[in-house]
Amino acid sequence: MSSLLPRPVKVRRVPAQGDAGEPDHSSARVARCRSRKQWFALLALLVVFGSIQCLLPLRTAVKIGADEDYELSKVTLLLKGYKFYSEVWNDQPLLHTWIVAKVLTHWSHSVLAARLVTIVFAAVLLVAIFLISLRVGGLSVAALTVALMIVSPGFVELSGSCMVEIPALAPAVAALAVLARVPQRPVLREILSGLLFAAALQIKFINVILLPLAALIMWLGARKATLSGRSAPTSFVLFGASIAISFVGIGVLIGEGSYWLQLKQSWGAHFASTKSFEYGSPADHPFEWSIFLKNWDTTVPAILGIVVCLRQLRTNNVVLIPLVWFVLELIVFGTHKPWWSYYYIHNTIPLCWCAAIGITSAVRVAKQQRRFSLLALFTLFAFAAGMWAVSRVYLQVLSIRSSPKLYSALVLKEIERFKPFTRFIYTDEPVYSFHSGIPLPPKLAVVSLKRFWSGDMTNARLVEELRAAQPGIILLMNDARDLPFHEWLNREYRLVFQDDKHRLYAHSSVINKAEY
Repeated sequence: MSSLLPRPVKVRRVPAQGDAGEPDHSSARVARCRSRKQWFALLALLVVFGSIQCLLPLRTAVKIGADEDYELSKVTLLLKGYKFYSEVWNDQPLLHTWIVAKVLTHWSHSVLAARLVTIVFAAVLLVAIFLISLRVGGLSVAALTVALMIVSPGFVELSGSCMVEIPALAPAVAALAVLARVPQRPVLREILSGLLFAAALQIKFINVILLPLAALIMWLGARKATLSGRSAPTSFVLFGASIAISFVGIGVLIGEGSYWLQLKQSWGAHFASTKSFEYGSPADHPFEWSIFLKNWDTTVPAILGIVVCLRQLRTNNVVLIPLVWFVLELIVFGTHKPWWSYYYIHNTIPLCWCAAIGITSAVRVAKQQRRFSLLALFTLFAFAAGMWAVSRVYLQVLSIRSSPKLYSALVLKEIERFKPFTRFIYTDEPVYSFHSGIPLPPKLAVVSLKRFWSGDMTNARLVEELRAAQPGIILLMNDARDLPFHEWLNREYRLVFQDDKHRLYAHSSVINKAEY
């Protein structure tokens, strides 16, 4: 394992007598052949990813992913013309919501179109991961990294759901790939990567944690004699200026509104101290360290890859990138509370990268030593890990395919009766706001646990906002929870539909209008 990365094959043409002045075409042919192999491998991986997505009920599933409720309900409010941050409470930037709204407006107003936006971003993420790992580890490492990403826990669900995690992560990783892949054009790379980072931050602020990694890549590039004499500080300044200008420009383009209100709502929801304990606290949601054991098929080779990278630091400092990335994500998400399961994708990227390095190193050692016992052990592990990963993907697909479907959701047909007489709908499953086309009360568009913990929302204020908005219909899950607005609901609304999953209430005035 003394050598981590595949050594580039240098093909030198020895000119025959009398042709010393002719150009050397053999190295160019080798480069073209290598390039074709790389693009073929990437295309094959994208075909696999696309094939898995085709197995999902993207057109018919009511909901895919934990937070698809909020994202689709926000799109509904934006399409209805409501102003975010002043009218609509929102703890995230608006770029993803704006993109989905534009796609729905100009292409197809269906949940499939909204989910295709995420699929495109997921493809961009896989391409970016392939390119950055190709720059550091070669084709084998790049292909394995992307393959492990596709079969990683939760990736299938996240990449097929209208959520912001992958759309925010994709441009940030693409920015890192630009920094790593375009060292010979420093001005272009810093401006373009800054623009991509700004787009990532305009989707979700969480990607600010990748800025130290961008600084590391620029510093590593500045150590080589490929930046035309420009210093690292100059690169940092240009990169930072590009982010700042692009961030403001994107905000102006999408008409985001007040940056102060945006920052206030986002900061209050994510970093304010816990003021209300009606629904627990962030401390109740720590990082699940056991997830590395559940993902043993990647964790075990990743440990090997980390060891190999550490041994290569003296001779190949670019292996700092996956190492620092892994440590950075582990520190941030290992300590930050609350932690949600879909945050694991941030840890997955460097974990899969290190695992790919470990696997390629193990294969190389097995080939070099030609020991039957080592080859047998590696083959056995590869078979077990492959079966585990394929089973995990199968179970993810099976779970999504068995989720409730639009054509079997009888409650949507019942909502349709009252829709002409209804201005707002309130529901604890906001995804039904999108499917019914009825907006939520703007102040209640995002009623998350973070909002309760920060004290911005309480049970008393929830009841107050509901009374002020007077939603025409209220859709609730059919369970035994104690609702804070139970008395008000029974006084002014009537139960008009009930099944094993839902209870639908309509305001008395709406019922009277629907009957005549």
